[in-house]
Amino acid sequence: LGDVYKRQGYQVQYSISRKFVKAKKVEKKTCSVTLRKLSKKKTYYIRVRAYNIYNGKKVYGKWSKVKKVKIKK
Repeated sequence: LGDVYKRQGYQVQYSISRKFVKAKKVEKKTCSVTLRKLSKKKTYYIRVRAYNIYNGKKVYGKWSKVKKVKIKK
């Protein structure tokens, strides 16, 4: 059971909408990700959750608190 709780990767979701309508997702093995081609002078909302593969299926954790980021240039 020890391996069940080991994180296999992370899913990052970002959107212009506060309610994540038409949100885009990125899956990575690490919690660090660089988002490219974001619109200038827009505010993005970002959240992250971990996942594990158990019996061949992805089991997701809870979403993190939403982080609000303003793109400057």
